[in-house]
Formats: sequence, C-alpha cells, structure tokens
Amino acid sequence: MENQRLSIAYASLWNLTATEVRDQVASISPAPGGGSVSIITASFGVALLQKGTNISLKRPAGDLARQQTLLDLQVKISSSMESLSRFADADSSAFQSYVNACSLPHATETEKAARKASMDESLLRATQIPLESAAEMVRGLELAETAVKVADAYVLSDIFAGALLLHASIRSVLLNVDANLPGIPDVGLCEILKQKRTDLERASTLRAEAVAEEFQTRVLAAINR
Repeated sequence: MENQRLSIAYASLWNLTATEVRDQVASISPAPGGGSVSIITASFGVALLQKGTNISLKRPAGDLARQQTLLDLQVKISSSMESLSRFADADSSAFQSYVNACSLPHATETEKAARKASMDESLLRATQIPLESAAEMVRGLELAETAVKVADAYVLSDIFAGALLLHASIRSVLLNVDANLPGIPDVGLCEILKQKRTDLERASTLRAEAVAEEFQTRVLAAINR
C-alpha cells in the first residue's frame, strides 16, 4: 500500500514527505536517482541563500544600496528555487521515460526502429536536464557570491553552506551527463554537450572559490575586530 501511495504521489517529488523521498531514493525504483537527488540538494542550498538574505533584510535599511541588492537577491533566489524544483521532477521523469523506452517491443524491424528512436530521444533529454540544472546551480553560486558580500555576518555560515551544497550538487549532477554521453549516437551533438559539461564544471569551481575566499575574508575580519 505504501509503495502504491508513493507511486501515485510521484507526479511530483515535492508532494512527498522528506521521509518518503528518502525511502523512495533508497528503493530499487529507477527514479529518483542521483540526478534528482543532486538537484533537490541544490534547491536546499539555494534555500539557505534565501534564509541569509531574508534575515539580513530584517535589519533597518540604513544602507540603501545594500538594501536594494538584498531585495534583488531575494527575487532572483526565489526564481532559482522554483526552477530547481521543476528540474528535480523533470530529471526523474526523463529517466523514467528512458526506462520505458527500453521496455518497448522490438520483435520486428519497425518496432526496433521505433524503440531506438524513443531511447535516443529520452536519453538526450536525460542528458540535457542535468546540464540545464547545472547551469541554474552555477547561477545560484553567482547569487551566493553576491550574498556573501552583503549579508549580515551571523548568517554567513548559512550562505557558505548553501554555496558548498550547490558546488557539490553540480559535480554530482554532471555524473549523469558523463554516464549518458557515450549512448548519444550523434557525434557532433555529443561533443557540444561534452563541452557544455566541461564549461559548467569550470565555472562552478571558479564561483565556489570566489565565495569561499570572500567568506574567509569576512570571517577573519570579524575575528580581528
């Protein structure tokens, strides 16, 4: 009965309790897998950025430029959380589509051709979604880079924790791309996707290092006061 309820609720991971998500991930069900878990983790990382921003906005607006930066961050972070939430469901759906395609009949030449076309299409989508979600996570790191400069000192650990989760999530979600690329028959397209994957990892490392450097600078400054 419990498995049936999870299956019905699985129209969205966000309809499940945290316990149900954990148990579904731990089950033998094909999805959610590493991609969706990475994206969910990233969404919580972005949520920590929002926490730091919201708390910082509670301070009276003495510095109007800082206040406006925080307000702009609040809007952008909220949009990023929504995007990542959609990607988490899309990733699970794409992988399930690939599993379904693999199960199509292939007794005749027509059936074989239809099955291969369906598999190729779903595999491509299951590769594009991790890339798109990783790009959104890099944007999240850009927001973290701004947030760590303007947020109140006592929420810096939340913001830095959010950035660490985002960076780890990018590295882990890109593993799906690595796993899928060998199965994409279009060599030219495969090279394009591979380059995107490399660029995203490089950008995420640079952003994460910038956040860490600013975090350490502000923490040391606070200690030396």
